[in-house]
Amino acid sequence: MKRIITLTALLAGLAVANAQEKVPHDEAQKIARKVTELIGTIADGQIKISPDADKAEALKASEAGMLVLPDEKLTAEAIEKAGATIVPVAQLFFKGIAPAKGGHVTPNDKLRIVTISDKDQDHKLPLCLLGARKRDGKLELVVFGNGKEPLQLLNLTKAESPAGSPIEMSGEKQGDESALITLNVLGKYKASLTVMKQEN
Repeated sequence: MKRIITLTALLAGLAVANAQEKVPHDEAQKIARKVTELIGTIADGQIKISPDADKAEALKASEAGMLVLPDEKLTAEAIEKAGATIVPVAQLFFKGIAPAKGGHVTPNDKLRIVTISDKDQDHKLPLCLLGARKRDGKLELVVFGNGKEPLQLLNLTKAESPAGSPIEMSGEKQGDESALITLNVLGKYKASLTVMKQEN
């Protein structure tokens, strides 16, 4: 999927910061509402997610950023009872970075890209669809790009950590090339995703 949209607010909200920090909640909400309005329904998504813009969270660091929009029906009970069928969790947007594994960033041709046109420049933002399922008795967070097969399968472990939003993000730098992003889901679960600079 590739769409051309104008969204200056998204670029302003997810960039220009000296250190990793959370975007103010009201700003994240505004960005999320505009994103959902312009992108609309993702008809070819591997998971059908109904994003809740009012509960969006965003994280930024230097020229990089992330925006997560949880599914409006996401509950701890749904995750706990997950089986082989994937439970919708969230839409996860990236700016300037992308999921990485084994020291290599995911190439753009394996990512679902949303292209934003701003001031005569196109900015390619990866979008991942997140879901939860249980496999071999263990919960995992399924990360989809643009293909039928998941980009990554992350351990989704129980963790009692109070959260003010359905999904909260925190980041930890790993060397000069990557960072580890932890997703706190409903204050009950967590999963960690490595990110690196997006392929040009």
